[in-house]
Amino acid sequence: MNQKIFLIGLPGAGKTTMGLDLAVHLGIQFIDLDQDIEKSTKLSVSQIFEEKGEAHFRQLEKSHLEKIIAEIDSFVLATGGGTPCFFNNLETMQHAGATIFLNTPVAEIEDRLKLDTSRPLMKTNTLSELLEKRKGWYNQADHTIQVYKEILKLF
Repeated sequence: MNQKIFLIGLPGAGKTTMGLDLAVHLGIQFIDLDQDIEKSTKLSVSQIFEEKGEAHFRQLEKSHLEKIIAEIDSFVLATGGGTPCFFNNLETMQHAGATIFLNTPVAEIEDRLKLDTSRPLMKTNTLSELLEKRKGWYNQADHTIQVYKEILKLF
């Protein structure tokens, strides 16, 4: 059975950590969209933002998302925090599989990211501001979870 599961949510919400665990639980491939882009471009997400701009990054994100969907039958994909908010990415993901919003409390994420300087949009936005801008997209997910163990109950 083909399963395509897309994890969405704020930077630092736990998409990669939970995605890895869920993929192992389901016995399917795990992919981190940002890491896929970094491997292909040989640049970090921060470098892409700095050298080529956010618009270029969002184009790369869209094309990598579409390529993964087209080429891989079953996976858990940790998206970037902004992935569902650009182009028709959210619709593309929902058409291909299940979307899960990891609604991790902002205070918990802030604790995790205190020392992390690698997230480009965190230099110009607070997590609360990002959530306010993005929650309309996040809230359209097929499932919303707040507690880590809830994700395993879905599948």
